Amino acid sequence: MTEIITGEAQKGTDKTTPSQQRKDPLGFVNFDGSSGDNSLVDVRVPQDRIERIRRGQYVLLIESKGGDSYLGRVTKGPFYNPDAVGRDSGFAKASILMGDKVKFLPDYHAVCMVEILGSVYLDTLSLSGHTTRPLPKTFVWELDENKIEELLNLRGNMYLGHLAGYEGVRVHFQAGDKRVLPRNVGIFGTVGSGKTNTSQVLIEEASAAGYAVAVLDVEGEYVSMDRSSEELSVSPRLREAASRFGISPRGIDSLRVYRVTGTESKRKDAIEFCIKFGDISPYTLCEIMGLNEAQEHRFLELYDTAVESVRSGKQQPGAKSKWDRLKGGEAVVGLDRIPELTLQLLIDKLRTDFLTGSKGADRSSWLKVNQLLHKLKRYQIFDTHEQGLNVNDLLTPGRVSIFDLSDSTNTRINNIVIADILRRVFDHKLNNEDAPPTLIMIEEAHTFVSRENVSKMEFTVDQLREISRRGRKRWLGLCFISQQPAHLPDELYELCNTKIIHQTTGKKNLDALRTSAGNVNEAVWSEVPILGQGRSVIISPQFTHPVLCDMRPCQTHREYTD
Repeated sequence: MTEIITGEAQKGTDKTTPSQQRKDPLGFVNFDGSSGDNSLVDVRVPQDRIERIRRGQYVLLIESKGGDSYLGRVTKGPFYNPDAVGRDSGFAKASILMGDKVKFLPDYHAVCMVEILGSVYLDTLSLSGHTTRPLPKTFVWELDENKIEELLNLRGNMYLGHLAGYEGVRVHFQAGDKRVLPRNVGIFGTVGSGKTNTSQVLIEEASAAGYAVAVLDVEGEYVSMDRSSEELSVSPRLREAASRFGISPRGIDSLRVYRVTGTESKRKDAIEFCIKFGDISPYTLCEIMGLNEAQEHRFLELYDTAVESVRSGKQQPGAKSKWDRLKGGEAVVGLDRIPELTLQLLIDKLRTDFLTGSKGADRSSWLKVNQLLHKLKRYQIFDTHEQGLNVNDLLTPGRVSIFDLSDSTNTRINNIVIADILRRVFDHKLNNEDAPPTLIMIEEAHTFVSRENVSKMEFTVDQLREISRRGRKRWLGLCFISQQPAHLPDELYELCNTKIIHQTTGKKNLDALRTSAGNVNEAVWSEVPILGQGRSVIISPQFTHPVLCDMRPCQTHREYTD
C-alpha cells in the first residue's frame, strides 16, 4: 500500500519535499448528510495539512483494518470551516470583520468533496467499478504520480500533454489500441480554446506512430506543417511552454498538399486533382445538390439511362450492378466506378432524351435538374483532366496529406471532395489488408453533416456509419472537428468513442456534448465553460475516467494563429 502513496515510497530521497515526507494522511471521510450523491463523499482536512489539498487532485481512500480502497478526485473545495465555534458566532465574525486589528483566528479545517472513480485493488493496482462507499473516518492519501498514470491508463506512444495539476504525469493515446483512433475521435471547442492546436498535435503524433493522415482543411490552417513552429522559438510564453512539456520545434517529414481543380492554394507546390464524375455515388450527388423528391426521381432516372448507355455490351444479361442492388435495399460497399460516365454525358442525355417533348410538371422538374447539373459543371471540379487522386500516395505510413479547401467558398464543392476522399480511402482499405493505419481529419464537420440537414443526407450518414463499423477492423479512423457541437447530428456523436472537449459555452453546445458523452460526473461538465486555453477534458475508452489535460503546444507551423 505504501508504494502508491506520495511520500512513503519516496521518503528520504532527494526528490521529496517536506510535505511529501509526512506519514500522516491528507484527511478523513466525514459522515454523510441526509441526502447525497453515491459517487461523492465529504472529506475533512486538518488545518496543518490544508496546504496539501487542491481541487482536481487525485487521492487514494483506504479503509482501516483491511477494508476497501477507492480512487477519488477532489471536485469541489477546499472550503474552510472553524473547528470549535460556528462560522456565524461572534468570535468567528470578529476575527474576520476586524482582521486588520484582531490578531486571533479560530482554529479551522478544510472541507472538500471527492468524486469516487472506482474501487482499487492494491495488490494488482487495478481499478474497477464500485457498489459501496467509503466508511466514515476512511483515510485519504495523496497518490504517487507514477501510480496515477497506471491507474488511469495514461501511458502510450502518442504524447498529448500533462494531466492538469500534475506536470510530472504525461497523458498519451496508445496508437495500437483499437478502442482509440480506429473508433473515431471528436475534437470540440470555441474559437481560441486551443482546438486547432490539439488537432495539429494529434496529426503530429499519429504521423509519428506510422499512421497515414489525411486532413480535409477548409481554412488552410495545416498547409505548412512541414515547417517547424517559429512561435516555440520566438514567443517567450511558448518557449517556456516548450521547455515545460519537453518538446522542440520540428516539421512533418512527409507532407503533401492537394487542391481540387478550379481552386487555388497558398502552397505553390500543391498537387492538383479532379473528381471523376463516374466515381461519385448518385445518391451522394442527390443529397449534396439538395434535390427534392421529384427532382431526385428525375435525376436517378437520367443517371440510370446514362449508365446503361456506357455499359452496353460490358455487362452480362440480367446481372445487377452494385447501384441496382443498393437501390433494392442491399448493404453494398465499394460501389461501381464508371469511368466512361461524365457530367457532360448526363447533360447531353437530359437534353436529347428527356427535355424534348416533356411538358407541365415533368418539364419543370427536368429543367430544375438541368439547372443544377450546369451548376455542378461550373464548379469545374469534374473530369477536367486525367489527373485523379492517387490513393496509394495518400496511404503511405507517416505521410500527412492536406486537402486545401480554403479557396472554395462553396460548401457543396467541399462536401463533394470530402465524400469522394472518404469513399476512395475506404474502398482501398477494404481491398488492401497491408495498407497502413489511417486517420482522416474533417475540419468544420458541422458544414459537412449538420443537425439541420441530416434528414436529407441519409445516404452520407449511412456511409459514415459503414466506414465507422467496418473501418475500425482495418485501422481506419475518422476525426470530426467542430466549434459548433449543437449543430452536429446525434448520429455523428454516436460514431466518436473518444472526445477531446475544449472550452465550450452556450447551453445548446454543452447539452449536445453532455448527452453524447455518457455517464460523466456533473463536476466535470461544470469545468468545461471555464477551461483555460489549451486545457481539455478527454473522454476515451482507453482511460478509466475522463481526464483534464493541459495539451502540449504543436511542434509544427500553424497558419492563422491568434
